[in-house]
Amino acid sequence: MNDFTPEDLMEITQMENDMMKVLFASDIEDHCEPSNETVNTLLAYSKALSIRKSRSMNNIRLVLN
Repeated sequence: MNDFTPEDLMEITQMENDMMKVLFASDIEDHCEPSNETVNTLLAYSKALSIRKSRSMNNIRLVLN
């Protein structure tokens, strides 16, 4: 078992606080939105996708591009 001095514990606490600041920085929220290009690509795909019911199969999926 290791013995820690109060200075060691203070250093560990400071390191933990520094890591928390890096992990939970406020600028991370800016990266949670998809880019406009991604949104436009998904919208174009959804417009080109056609799903039809079939008697012989459950569904027929076609990309119309």
